[in-house]
Amino acid sequence: MSKSASKTMSKPDPEQLLSIVKGKRKVLILTHENPDPDSIASAFGLKYIFRRALGVNAVIVYSGIIGRVENQCMVKLLGIDMVPLSSVNLRNSSVVILVDCQPHTGNVVLPSGVIPTAVIDHHPLRKSSTKAEYIDVRKGIGSTSTIITQYIRQLNLPMDRRVATALFYGIKSDTRDLGRQSSDADIRASVHLFPSTLQKKLARIEHPEKPKEYFIELYSVLNNAMIYGDVVVARVDMIGWPEMIGEYADELIQIEGIRWCMCYGRHNGSILFSIRTTRSSHMAGVLAHKICHGIGKGGGHETFAAGKIDIAQALKKVKDPEDILVKRFLKEVSPRGMEPTMLITRDKAEIKPSEPGVNP
Repeated sequence: MSKSASKTMSKPDPEQLLSIVKGKRKVLILTHENPDPDSIASAFGLKYIFRRALGVNAVIVYSGIIGRVENQCMVKLLGIDMVPLSSVNLRNSSVVILVDCQPHTGNVVLPSGVIPTAVIDHHPLRKSSTKAEYIDVRKGIGSTSTIITQYIRQLNLPMDRRVATALFYGIKSDTRDLGRQSSDADIRASVHLFPSTLQKKLARIEHPEKPKEYFIELYSVLNNAMIYGDVVVARVDMIGWPEMIGEYADELIQIEGIRWCMCYGRHNGSILFSIRTTRSSHMAGVLAHKICHGIGKGGGHETFAAGKIDIAQALKKVKDPEDILVKRFLKEVSPRGMEPTMLITRDKAEIKPSEPGVNP
C-alpha cells in the first residue's frame, strides 16, 4: 500500500493504475458504507479490469450492510462476490482502492493511518484524497460507473455482460434515469453498455419484490412528514436498512410544489439524513456539510446529499443532535416563522370508493 503522498494526475490514465496493481498479491477494492448500485458496480467493473488485463484477482470489500432489496438482487443475480470489511485486514494489503467514496468523509471505514493507493470517485475532491498514488475524482460525472466504463473502453477490453448490466444499472440508479446530475459522459456510457446488458436480469433487479415492512414504514414516513411552505421534513421511525432514508427522500421530493426535502432517522447509534432539492443551484451537498458541522459529516452533489451523525459523540457537544439538525436545515431553506402543516391530515387520508364498474 502507498505510504506517502504522490502527485495528483491532471489526466488520470487507467494504464497507470494497471502499472500500480500489476504483480501485487493482495488487492482490495473498498466501496462506501452500505454500498449502493453505483459503488457495487464500480467495484465489480474494476475487479473485472484487473482480472482481464492483469490476471489479478482483487477482492471487493464493503462495510455496513447490503440492505436495499434491489441491491441484494443485483449482487445475487449478477454473481458479485463481496466480503465484509470485518473479515479482512486492510493494513496487510498491498493495494487498497476506494470507489465511489473518499477517505474521512463519514461514509467509508478506513483504519487510522491507512492511506488508499487509489481513489476513484465522482463527488467533489476532498483534501484527504490527495495522498493517494492514483486519483481520478471527477465532480462533473454523474456516477463512478461511468468512469469505470470509460476505463474498459480505453483499455480495449471486451465487455462482459454481467459487468455491463451492473455498470448500466449503477449509472441509471445514481442519475435517476439520467435525469439527475448526469453528464454527456454518462449518456454515452449508458448507450455503449445497453446492448450488452442482460435485460431480463436487469428488469428483475429494478423491480424486485419488496418486504411488507418497506410499505409499513413508508406509511409511517408519510404520516410523519411536515410541510413548511415548499419544504418537507420527515422522520423515519424504523430504518430497516440505511438506504431507506434516501429512497423516501426521493419519493417526497416529488410532491407538487416542494423544492427541498430532508428525511432523517436513527440507525445503529447514528442519525442518518438525506437531502433532496429540485434546483441544481441550491447545492445540497454544501448544505449537508453545513448543517451537521461540528456534530457529524455530510456532503454530496448539487441536488442530492446525505450525512451521518454519531449520536454518542454529538451528545458531548449538544443536548439534542436530532433537533439541532432539523432546526439548522429549516433555518437554511425555510422562511422564518413558517408554521408547519402535516402532509397527511385525516381529511386528506379519506379516500372515496369508486363507483361500481368505474376504474379509478
